[in-house]
Amino acid sequence: MTDEAAAEPRPRRGRSRDRSKDTAVLEATIKLLAIEGLAGMSMDRVAAAAGVSKVTVYTRWSNKTELVGAALTHLQVDHVPEPGDNVRDDLVALLEAMRRQYAEVGGMAIIGNCLADEPLSGDLLAQIRRSTLLPRRAHFAAAVRAGVDRGELRADVDVDRAVSMIVGNLYADHLAGLDTDGDWAGRVVDAALRGLTA
Repeated sequence: MTDEAAAEPRPRRGRSRDRSKDTAVLEATIKLLAIEGLAGMSMDRVAAAAGVSKVTVYTRWSNKTELVGAALTHLQVDHVPEPGDNVRDDLVALLEAMRRQYAEVGGMAIIGNCLADEPLSGDLLAQIRRSTLLPRRAHFAAAVRAGVDRGELRADVDVDRAVSMIVGNLYADHLAGLDTDGDWAGRVVDAALRGLTA
């Protein structure tokens, strides 16, 4: 055997990884997290809910915290509208996508359960910030900055405050029991833009 032949990587044996199982596990994790919280969720229960073996789960994620982080990242990355060329349309699309996604997966319950479990879960809240909350805010911030660059918004807009003003309505209105259906996202963005437009 030549040195060149010896240096070539050998073909991998076995079946390729089934991505549909990854998705099933991540979505089962999201549902259990919303219903039972971190304390009531286990890797074994996730496997049962996803219809896969425990080995499938453990070979992909070594512990519950890692699995929850992956599930929250999956939740964030898969539901982001593409930016356009109008700040109002972009912000309404982002806020409506956030509202719809929270309603579909029990997002408020997930956040509430994770906050309640935080004293026992170490850095879970920091992981939620990294994997879901901050990336989502970054999309809103990018839309606001684009609006500033196009001259739609004032040049002195405080981007972080503007994002909090828009996103915070979802949490505040949910807790107050207010209706967030229909043109809710448009009304929130219009109210915010009245103070931000150039």
